[in-house]
Amino acid sequence: MKIFVINLLKISLGIKNLRKIYSLLSKCVLRDNQIRHFEPSLIYSKEDSTVTPELIDLIAESSKLASKTVLNCGKKNLPDSKYLNIFPGEHYRLINAIAKTINAKNIVEIGTFTGMGTLALKYGLNDVLVTTYDILKWNELPLPSHFNSADFDESLNQIIGDLSDDNFFDNNLDILNNADLIFMDAPKDDSFEYRMAKQFKKLKNKGKRFLILDDILFVNMIDFWRKIKSPKIDATVFGHFTGTGVVDISDGFLYD
Repeated sequence: MKIFVINLLKISLGIKNLRKIYSLLSKCVLRDNQIRHFEPSLIYSKEDSTVTPELIDLIAESSKLASKTVLNCGKKNLPDSKYLNIFPGEHYRLINAIAKTINAKNIVEIGTFTGMGTLALKYGLNDVLVTTYDILKWNELPLPSHFNSADFDESLNQIIGDLSDDNFFDNNLDILNNADLIFMDAPKDDSFEYRMAKQFKKLKNKGKRFLILDDILFVNMIDFWRKIKSPKIDATVFGHFTGTGVVDISDGFLYD
């Protein structure tokens, strides 16, 4: 009966409208809802996930390193700079620590935005190249950027384009194949991430390659996260409060 009612609601209201209603209701269920930022999410069982000892070791080592790290990058006068060193709760120190723990030499970021995550990824690393992708150039955003022109050197490059587009992805496949670490902080629009799943399947196997995904606890990201069949771990407790997932894609990106 419960499944019938759920399916009936999906048909009559549609998934997007149901999510809007759920979002509104989520603001009414706490006694104290004076929280800076919260999103509706779900508690669900994890028996379909494959967590390896290597992933557990990676998160354990990275979390310890992140707890001792203080990032000093970006522009301190920008509003979002106050989140840079929040740990746990934000992901900046954790993604930096993961990059250091695996000794990443080539990092790809999907979604530059203001650049604070980009600078966090490369902070304190030697001989690293970070290639960050976005559809807008860093100095054309409607928001102020953490970048200065001098940041773009042999260690940092921005490429403009949509990696979910087949032709653009194929033209950049060599860069993606060389990556030791890919960090995707993309639109979460219920579309882009699913298109990227198709693109990630094109990657060649690599001795060591990890994919970090932001916001995996968003309602519209849970289906995407659950469909990933590669070894993965939910590192939210040490990462972003909206969800940080780490996937081992050394043997390819497996997706249902």
